[in-house]
Amino acid sequence: MTLIAPRVIRGNRGDIASRYAILAELESAGVPVGAVFASRPEHVPSADRTHILPYGPIYNLWPGAAGLKALRNADMVLWTGGLDLQDDSSLLKLVHMWLVFATYRLLGLDIILVMQGAGPIDTRAGRWLSRRVLALVRLALVRDKESFDLLSSLANPDKLRLSADGIFLSGFDEAPTPQSTSLIEKLTAGARGPVIGLNVRLWFHFANSIVPYQFARDAYRTRSETHMSILIDQLAHVVATLRKEHDARIVLLSMYEPGVEPWEDDIQFLERLKERFAGDEEVRLLVEDIPITAFSALLGRFNLMIGMRLHSALIALRMGTPAIHIAYTRKGHAIYSGLGLSDWLVPVEAVMKTPNLLIDMVRSILADPKSLARVQSVRDTAIAQNREALLGAVAAATGAQT
Repeated sequence: MTLIAPRVIRGNRGDIASRYAILAELESAGVPVGAVFASRPEHVPSADRTHILPYGPIYNLWPGAAGLKALRNADMVLWTGGLDLQDDSSLLKLVHMWLVFATYRLLGLDIILVMQGAGPIDTRAGRWLSRRVLALVRLALVRDKESFDLLSSLANPDKLRLSADGIFLSGFDEAPTPQSTSLIEKLTAGARGPVIGLNVRLWFHFANSIVPYQFARDAYRTRSETHMSILIDQLAHVVATLRKEHDARIVLLSMYEPGVEPWEDDIQFLERLKERFAGDEEVRLLVEDIPITAFSALLGRFNLMIGMRLHSALIALRMGTPAIHIAYTRKGHAIYSGLGLSDWLVPVEAVMKTPNLLIDMVRSILADPKSLARVQSVRDTAIAQNREALLGAVAAATGAQT
């Protein structure tokens, strides 16, 4: 039984980390993955990286000659992590997924969705397309209860299994390189107060469009600018308060690798936030490239993470750091609810209206001596659940095929 992981991930540290953890768990369990499509070798947790393949055109719809050969030699596709089954960004994404999966089925491959989220799927076309995609899938591990309930209305529930996000698995104990260790020390060592990470992302730009964001960037950015300016103003107030009250060091970090997808990169908003504190050396901005294992280790050094991108919070939790999620869609509410951390979530609209809600939450977590133990319990429970779900699903699917 030969497995292959072809999902396209370009620069998104959250998706890279989830896939890394999934592949590391399989490798440690003795379940080899024959080939992985990836943009960088260090995105794959293996001493032998000869099985890495480059992405082909049209988001790997055409996988290239070597990729096609690898697909022909495989038996099963592992579609790892992410949130592809949704229609709030673009229906074309679902069309693409349908075509890609149909190609895999024509090649005789079974497909497992591994710790995918889903939703929103609110349009008639989106639901129709999602049904077509799910009809091509043998088994789906679904990363939260809300996604599970949604997909149960679109597919046979017998092919669905509930899991947690893929980040809650093995693979992040690798020691950072000396260069990465030096960077982590520069960002975190010698702080007088708590070290608090902060991530903010572009939002208020999705509009159920046929056209994906990357093909209409100016229109999408214009749509979001008024709201994003208000959000940055309020987060500047939060940062100023945390600096004054706690003498906190604030580390601003993007969930995109530098220079990969500039239109999607959080760095543009973090730079605007840093400009408000241009003379304050205790508000620091991560601009350097850093391997995903070292990036995760950095978040593990924080006393608290405030993450708008969901995976900035989830990686922190995986590394044992308390994390507040500034929720911008239903997926954040669903995942934090499933983890039992709903009281550590604040909607982005609430931050924009009443930023002191976020400040009060930070005060509460930093003052609570049980916060670390709570995170460790949540993390260990999720890892155990995911390990059982992943290895059981692969065994069930491969056993059924043989």
